[in-house]
Amino acid sequence: MKYKSLLLSVLLLAPVLSTMSQDLCESFTVRVEAVSGSLLFCPETVGVESFRALVTYESDTIDFNRDSFVYYWNFDGTTYHDSLVSHAFAGPGAYPFTLRVEDPENGCSLSVTEVVKVGTYPNFNNTISSLEEACAKEVFSLVGNANVTTWTGFPTSVMETVNIPKPNEGIYSSSLEFDVFEHDMVIASEMDFDRICLYVDHADYGQLQFELECPNGSTILLKSHSEGGANLGEPVIWDTITPGRGYQYCFSPLPEFGYMDDTTPEYHAYTDMAGNYYFNAAYMPSGSYTPQQSFNTFTGCPLNGRWTIRVFDNQYGDNGFIHGWSLFFNESFYPDSLIFTPEIVHEQWYENNTMISGNPAQYSKDTEGEYTFRFEVRDDFGCLYDTTLSVTILPLPQAEIVSDLEIPVCEGDSSFLRAFPVRGSDFDWVYQWMLGGVDLPGRIFDTIMAKEPATYSLMVLDTLTGCQDIFNFDFSDQNCELTIPNVFTPNADGINDVFEILNMEHYPVSQIVIYNRWGKKVFEHTDYYNNWWDGQGHPDGVYFYVLKYERMGEIRFAEGSVTIIR
Repeated sequence: MKYKSLLLSVLLLAPVLSTMSQDLCESFTVRVEAVSGSLLFCPETVGVESFRALVTYESDTIDFNRDSFVYYWNFDGTTYHDSLVSHAFAGPGAYPFTLRVEDPENGCSLSVTEVVKVGTYPNFNNTISSLEEACAKEVFSLVGNANVTTWTGFPTSVMETVNIPKPNEGIYSSSLEFDVFEHDMVIASEMDFDRICLYVDHADYGQLQFELECPNGSTILLKSHSEGGANLGEPVIWDTITPGRGYQYCFSPLPEFGYMDDTTPEYHAYTDMAGNYYFNAAYMPSGSYTPQQSFNTFTGCPLNGRWTIRVFDNQYGDNGFIHGWSLFFNESFYPDSLIFTPEIVHEQWYENNTMISGNPAQYSKDTEGEYTFRFEVRDDFGCLYDTTLSVTILPLPQAEIVSDLEIPVCEGDSSFLRAFPVRGSDFDWVYQWMLGGVDLPGRIFDTIMAKEPATYSLMVLDTLTGCQDIFNFDFSDQNCELTIPNVFTPNADGINDVFEILNMEHYPVSQIVIYNRWGKKVFEHTDYYNNWWDGQGHPDGVYFYVLKYERMGEIRFAEGSVTIIR
């Protein structure tokens, strides 16, 4: 009976222990922590990275011994067995790994799967300056574009450079085939699409039509033929053999722009792949556009299968190339280890290490030279990327306007104004004089006769550089009428001691003769300014003067009397 009782007790206790063990293991937790603080890494700095297993029981009533835990790490076939391990990574990609931890004392175990992601390099296509050469003080735009790159563990793009066929040569057609989705997954709405992008250059976007076909045969127009007129990318206009530089044009349910036909072209100068320079070329900006027909047309279409892009050119003559295309669905549809796209979270322009506000950034430089600008971005992985471009600043013409008279002139006087180069030669300069901001007809030389008080402006254009500047000259006048006193007091008190004529400085080389009351000459000078008669040696009384002076080639005389009082 004793053995039967013991056996019965064991049998009754077994289910209880099993239940207790199950409850105990439910509080067993395993977590992975990167020593760097994140499972996201930058491609330029990633290397041997360390990871720590954080294992515990959430219940405070459970006894356990961490030293007895057994670890099984698996990084793509490479295994480790410590709580802290290191593994080497190289290059952009998603790297899934597993960790299994066992607690033999409590009979618990748990496995977790994590994914290390090494970010992708963005491309900076279409990061440009609106002017490759600008004049000093001329405003130009720095346009920064950082195009993120999606990493996928399966094909999402076709990259090839193909001449777009002319109307009598057929069409461009290319396909991508997917088999990574659940077999019954279908498009439910337009929001199931992320973007479809074409990399293309063409002399006139209106001549092209883009069409997308899904695996069940449904099609939509991404862009139809139109009047167009602006470039796509940077095409080579003058031949049909040399590919241009393709820009990325995407179509998305959440686009940056509206329909391509409703989007205002931008303008820039560029040198094409054949070395030809184009000034002020109109082009469609790179970015995402609204498709001509809604992605909702594809509702019910399977994601797996063949997706085909077609490009139609309806005009002869103008040249263009397809450089590739790509198709992405909503990222939540893909397994986490098969796709990810870093997001640009910050962008900044710099000149040297000085920040420039805005993107596009409006900028100018006052002095000539070669200037380098850096466009830097940071993504949500914390990675920094940059690119640089250079702008040549051309010198402005520098001129000095000189008057043949001292300014201010006397009322009624005219002055000859002439422009002189401050440095270099004025051989290639052209001129236009202005008064009050209005061009003076026919005044297209480096000289002008100023006849009225005003600010005269001269626009100088250097035909070698195309740079121009405006120079101003304030032509002012003053009252120069002579003020001749009729008395002076040569008593050495420092006040009115000489026969001084006010404004005499405006009449150089003036001559004066002074007589006493009996007609005897008592003073004479051929340059009276600052050579004033002090009356010394002559008694008080009335004296008579004759002043001869000249202004603007006209001889003038002034006669009168002056009295000496002591």
